[in-house]
Amino acid sequence: MNRIGLALFFVGASLTGTLNAHHSTQGIYQDELTDLTGTVKMWRLINPHPHLVLEVKDEQGVVQEWDVSYGGAAAVHLKRMGYATNTFAVGETINFKGHRARAAGVNGLLVEGGGNIPTRADGTPVVKGGSMF
Repeated sequence: MNRIGLALFFVGASLTGTLNAHHSTQGIYQDELTDLTGTVKMWRLINPHPHLVLEVKDEQGVVQEWDVSYGGAAAVHLKRMGYATNTFAVGETINFKGHRARAAGVNGLLVEGGGNIPTRADGTPVVKGGSMF
């Protein structure tokens, strides 16, 4: 292997860990599933990652903002499952099942896989589901 090839190999190998770390959710979220119901404040089906913000009342009735993550999924992955720019309407009540953020004071929920499809207030799924890939 020539010098340039060897240098490119080491640069590529060093970037692999960085890219995996960027998309990893390991250790950030709790293992057990949490049910969360809130009203949509904002929904953006954009790359590199879609963004959903819910307003959720805590036990004292105080409204907290929650960020809902699809764990590194790009917009194209969610589109394959049936998500669209109009899937969530501002003010609409949505029920989620996901993994709550571990950090104290952080209101974040990770929704993973095709089995945890959010539902509307009447219980109907927001999308039919399917594979992200």
